Amino acid sequence: MMQAFELTALILAGGQAQRMGGVDKGLQVYQGVSMARRLVDLVSPLCIDTVISANRNIKHYRALTRLVVSDAEPWQDIGPLGGIFSALESINSSHLLIVPCDTPCLSREALLKLSMSAQQTPDKVHYLESESGRQPLHAVLPVNQLKQKLPNFLKNTEHFGVMKFYKTIGAESVYWEHDEELVNINRIEQLV
Repeated sequence: MMQAFELTALILAGGQAQRMGGVDKGLQVYQGVSMARRLVDLVSPLCIDTVISANRNIKHYRALTRLVVSDAEPWQDIGPLGGIFSALESINSSHLLIVPCDTPCLSREALLKLSMSAQQTPDKVHYLESESGRQPLHAVLPVNQLKQKLPNFLKNTEHFGVMKFYKTIGAESVYWEHDEELVNINRIEQLV
């Protein structure tokens, strides 16, 4: 029996934020609200569950959602794929929606377009692409493929690139014309 299309959201907040002086990006306030809170509020109506990948300040993130995961051994400090791997056991839906915590201008419409594309070809990864290029951390991934292929990929690669992994599943870009929504907040002075 085919599983119904359902999304679990994973907000990636486990990075080191080196360009921002090492602060915890997800907890930084943008227009009066923490960036992680903005993303939780954005994705929650579209998803059956919301998970945050964080490697510090776990208590603060648990105030936003009940499911918080940290990078699992031995995949710590490898970037976004480490956060995705650590969330695998928490996912009970057909698809995983990933978003980084540092794009607080992202819209519901962008996520709906991504979700609709994923429903049409559900066995592939679907990621946003804009005028500034690929946005692989704004993506919908098929969970069965993810659980089958990610552990093997991590064990057998020396380069933990997200797009490299997507190629093992098959991926399609979804063009989003509002490039300004995908701007990453990487510097303290961008927090307004």
